[in-house]
Amino acid sequence: MKYSALVLAILVNFQGFNVFAAAAFSVSNRDEGSLLKIEPIVGYETVYRELPLPHTSTRTIYGGRVTLGEDWLAGELEYTRGSDTENYTVAPEVIKNEDEKLKLGVRSIYRFNEYMFTTGRIGGQAHKNKKDSTSGGVTTSSETTRYSPYAGVSLGIRFAKVLTLSAGTTVIFNDATDMSKNDYQHVVSLGIGYYAK
Repeated sequence: MKYSALVLAILVNFQGFNVFAAAAFSVSNRDEGSLLKIEPIVGYETVYRELPLPHTSTRTIYGGRVTLGEDWLAGELEYTRGSDTENYTVAPEVIKNEDEKLKLGVRSIYRFNEYMFTTGRIGGQAHKNKKDSTSGGVTTSSETTRYSPYAGVSLGIRFAKVLTLSAGTTVIFNDATDMSKNDYQHVVSLGIGYYAK
């Protein structure tokens, strides 16, 4: 049986996009592939906002991901939660957003050789948003739910079977005709694991 744990995650900001970091623990009954993987998630993401003017906002997110399957095809279920508060000099003066996102999809790992691999993921996301807007001391609340497809890819390197370094991007397609309205999650992570029969 194989056990592996991701013990270090890196957060960076690259060209206005924020890295999304994750930690992971996986259990498998074979040398290659993973039957079940559980990944706690903590980090940052960049999201599109329409009010008071179109812009992007960066905020902290946390949650978890479960994957079940083989290297070539595995199902994934991911839940994240995040909130942010923005202050403006024009109405509405304060906007607070609380978001819950649930992703359901599939992923596949292709190993180029013993050291390099790439991962692709695709699926759908349900996004529930609660917004509190304060203008002139009066707060108005609203809730919306949106469904969007997502796709992502990552590239990784494995060293001596115990150390992995990977980087990837996931795009949530809020508007296929305007890429500036999409949400982006960027991942850079360093993993250290141990293996036992």
